[in-house]
Amino acid sequence: MGQRGKIHKYDNFNTPVEAWDLIKKYINITGKKTWCPFWNDGDITFSHSDIIHQDKDFFTYVPEEYDFLIDNCPYSIKKEILIRCIALEKPFALLLPLETLERKYFKLLVKNKDFTMIIPNKRYNFQGGQSKKNIMFKTAWYCFGFDLQSQLIFED
Repeated sequence: MGQRGKIHKYDNFNTPVEAWDLIKKYINITGKKTWCPFWNDGDITFSHSDIIHQDKDFFTYVPEEYDFLIDNCPYSIKKEILIRCIALEKPFALLLPLETLERKYFKLLVKNKDFTMIIPNKRYNFQGGQSKKNIMFKTAWYCFGFDLQSQLIFED
C-alpha cells in the first residue's frame, strides 16, 4: 500500500479475531458501511457484510460512502494516521499500543473530542505481516465519535 512514511516490516499485522469481537461488543456495525483501510497482506479477519477493504493509499483515498473507520493500522505511522482520521470528521476506532496514551501528540489530538478507550483483558497475539512472526503486546481500541457513554471501558 502506498502509505506516507516508512512502514517498518515488524508493525504491519492483521488484526486478531478477538480484537474484532471486542470492538463489535461496543460498536453496532449492523447496517453500517465499515471502512477498514489498512491492507497489510489483504487478508481480513473481520466478518461483516458491508465492509470496504481495498489496497488504496489511506492518505489520498476516501470511499464515497462509509459510516465509520475501524482497523488496526501500522504503528510506525500512527501519529499521521490519527491526524488524518480526525481530519476526516467521521467516527473511527483504531487498535493501537497502550502506550500511545503517553505520547504528547495524542494528548493534543484528543482535546475536546468524543474519546473512549476500550481495554482488552489480555494481550493479543499479532500474527503474520512481512516479518512472518508472532508478536504479543498490550493494545487498546482508541474510539472517537461513537458516544459510548464512558471514556474508559475495561473488558470483563
